[in-house]
Amino acid sequence: MKKIILLLMVCSFSVFADDKAVVGSDATEALEQVTSEVTSELITVERAEELGLNRATTYEVFSTVSVDNLEHNIAEKVKESKVPFYSVEFNEATQSDSNYRAEVTEYFSKVE
Repeated sequence: MKKIILLLMVCSFSVFADDKAVVGSDATEALEQVTSEVTSELITVERAEELGLNRATTYEVFSTVSVDNLEHNIAEKVKESKVPFYSVEFNEATQSDSNYRAEVTEYFSKVE
């Protein structure tokens, strides 16, 4: 029960980073690192729509430490869920927080 509550707390936060935004080459490097650690296929939201995939869930992943830690957190969450497809969108920074954040959407195959 404690694990479920902790998971819900982690997934329900919606905060953005200050000067620690993950943009440009940092985002590309982060995605490359995540894709090397998981067996699920990283796709774009547009590609998921083209393939007619169904959205399983969307959640936020964060790190107060670094982009590398954010990469690790994303990889761990995707590995746990074992979905065939996922997309990652890094959030913009705000001045109210110093966390690194990304929104992960998981997809499963088209149901016919």
